[in-house]
Amino acid sequence: MSRTALPAILGGQPVLAAGDEPTFPPRGDLEVGLLTEITRGGQWFAFGRGAGEWRLTLEQLVADSTGYAYGVGVPNGTLGIAVGLRAQLRARQAVDPQWVVGRERVLVADTTHASAHYGVLAGLAPDLERRIVLVPIDASRDATPSSAAAEQYMDQHADRVLALVPVTMYGAFGEIDRFVALARKYDVMLHHDNALGGGARYERSRATTASVSGQGEGKATPAGEAGVALTSDPELARIMRADTHTGIGPSRLDAIPFEEMPRLTAGNLRLGEHAAGLMVLQWLRAYQARVQARENRRRVQQLLAEPGLFGVPILWNAPMDAEFPPFFMFQMVATEELEEELGLSPADMRAIFCAEGMEAERGFTPTHRDPAWRHVAEGHELSYEGSAHLFKKSVIVGGKYLRDPRFVDWITAIFEKVVAYKDRLRGVGDTMPEMT
Repeated sequence: MSRTALPAILGGQPVLAAGDEPTFPPRGDLEVGLLTEITRGGQWFAFGRGAGEWRLTLEQLVADSTGYAYGVGVPNGTLGIAVGLRAQLRARQAVDPQWVVGRERVLVADTTHASAHYGVLAGLAPDLERRIVLVPIDASRDATPSSAAAEQYMDQHADRVLALVPVTMYGAFGEIDRFVALARKYDVMLHHDNALGGGARYERSRATTASVSGQGEGKATPAGEAGVALTSDPELARIMRADTHTGIGPSRLDAIPFEEMPRLTAGNLRLGEHAAGLMVLQWLRAYQARVQARENRRRVQQLLAEPGLFGVPILWNAPMDAEFPPFFMFQMVATEELEEELGLSPADMRAIFCAEGMEAERGFTPTHRDPAWRHVAEGHELSYEGSAHLFKKSVIVGGKYLRDPRFVDWITAIFEKVVAYKDRLRGVGDTMPEMT
């Protein structure tokens, strides 16, 4: 009889006992005090040419720590995509109105939360006054869009393409530098959807504009609904400010360089002070969290590679591609050996993790399979083999576990149960509904 504790899905006690669930979002007296101060102060939004204290602080904090020169607060990451792309479009049209002729396509990620695609449509369709065609691009092994697939498409259709929109996914920035090179080679716009990269830092070539999200409990710097659009181009920064601020450009009390500019046709996309203040505090908390998450990830990668536990690698985690990589979620991809050596499926592993108190899922539904968005993938004659493979094989646990100092101990204990009871655990994934 095994001395290893019985898996929870077979009736044993879960690895994460009652009370072990990590607190997320991390919160305390700082958040309470800040929200109270803002509420009592009465300036809940910044109107006219005035700059809200916490919005301005957030914009500079996020810009400085992500390597951009300027930030513009937005209500959420989806609108950050819209604001970034629209600023690039308006700047291009001012210089060369003919550039947009015949262009209606935007390359987006197939593996992402498909709601991001709405930001592309909202940013470009109103100014172009025509239908935008989204072209989902297959995923690389680390779940970010494949630059090779994008380049192959661009070789044939570059004159029809408006923009490339690569994304940060789970724990990887991906091939952003390759997308920067592609945008320059083919003279198209480039926006980095970095919604999942809060608190992380990318050191290589950067996109013309980018956006970070602090939405709800799911992001690394949760702030209810908040986001920041980023650029290092002062002209684009001024356009983005005006676009979010009912057409009014930055004042001399803005971190964005002042320059007289005509009032733009724009709506109200201002970020409120409550959400901005929360995201400031969560971003500061993320500085510690990203160090803990990086060390936890290093140790688990070492654990997965050690022959003593499984004999062969049964799960794979992407190599870290930055000094402080994203820590939105921790993605493990099942190898063929999981089934061949242990007789377990990825669905079995996800069910085992959930029963042990660590929520596990397949990740975002790829665009080509999303009931609301799969129509945009039709007709392009592109392969989505990579995205489909990841959706089937992934075992993804939330960032709140990855940030916790106990993460490695928890995941080691779960793996030990898997090895000890593999014969009894086969097929358990068929007994539990998948998390979505």
